[in-house]
Amino acid sequence: MLLLLWLTQDLLTVLTWGFVEVPEIFMLGLVYQLLTEDREVHPGAIWIAFAGGLLWDLRWVGIPGFFTLGYVIVVMLVLWLWHTLPSSGRTLSVVFLLFSASQLIPPLLPVLILGGEPGGLHFLFQQLWALPLVLLCVLSYARHRRKKNPNA
Repeated sequence: MLLLLWLTQDLLTVLTWGFVEVPEIFMLGLVYQLLTEDREVHPGAIWIAFAGGLLWDLRWVGIPGFFTLGYVIVVMLVLWLWHTLPSSGRTLSVVFLLFSASQLIPPLLPVLILGGEPGGLHFLFQQLWALPLVLLCVLSYARHRRKKNPNA
């Protein structure tokens, strides 16, 4: 599933080259998977994020490490925060923040490292395009949680 999301993100990037900055669809899928699974330990999540970021860097950025670092940071942040919070603190607000972090952190790192002038406007538009996807993921998570625990 995550490979399909990565390929979708890549295809959309090719089709909209120069017109629209495509949101981090791969990261939304990975974060959604981390939040909806019952396991406390996700042994492959960091490696999946590493591989997805490395492929993205080699395909688009050309410098391995920018998105790789961002993807791994997001996974570590999600795993740490989600499993630190008690179940009563896992509200939709926190879910929204975690999905938003998956859209903010990876594309922000190249902008900060290379300078904000050329990439700042692209970053802003990418965040505007990502907001509807983030909201859809939060809605999907809420339905998943309601289906799993109908009394809550």
